[in-house]
Amino acid sequence: MDNTIFNWDIILGESQTFQKNQPFPYGFIKNPINEKFYEELYKTYPSVDDKWYSADDYSRSSIKRHFGKSKANNIVDEDDSSLSESWNLIFHYLNSKEGIQKMREYTGLEVTKLRSFNFVLNRKGDFNLPHSHHIGVKPEDYEYKFTVLIYFAKDWPKGAPGGTYISEGEDESTIIFEPTDLDNSWICFSETPNSWHGSRYMTHDVSRPSIQFGMV
Repeated sequence: MDNTIFNWDIILGESQTFQKNQPFPYGFIKNPINEKFYEELYKTYPSVDDKWYSADDYSRSSIKRHFGKSKANNIVDEDDSSLSESWNLIFHYLNSKEGIQKMREYTGLEVTKLRSFNFVLNRKGDFNLPHSHHIGVKPEDYEYKFTVLIYFAKDWPKGAPGGTYISEGEDESTIIFEPTDLDNSWICFSETPNSWHGSRYMTHDVSRPSIQFGMV
């Protein structure tokens, strides 16, 4: 499969940047997905229907959709007949030995399986307050070791808020990186107690289609 779906030469060429970034490992990559395959994914990104659910609480707002029967910590490696062939291919690839090994090479983290895979759609008014996972948890007990968000927002306004940012703490004044090119791009970060991240309140009408996956 190799570069049919992901541009691994580009991704792995940024592995040292990811692994050495501070205050915790993170990395932004432009064009992580093969252009032809990206177009297929973009055109067939699932429409909002009753398969989507609200992910709102006091700290965040968005809607999400699972892949088939899969949920966090319970990945079912089966086709989702309601999705296109390209979406089934990328899901199965991320659940394959090759996909997992490539992510190990990029992150430098010892992962063995896909832990979660979701569609995430942010729209005007959505946000995610800065937060971190695994606070007070020992590394050997982490529920997952990294998170990746891949964006499919071709018409994203230049400089607009809404991409998942990296911060030094629990306040948006400490943001150190915020992606603003959300057309075939990803942000990946390791999941440590200090991995602060979030997304600023969206003030524009352009939606932010994305997928989010993690491994453990």
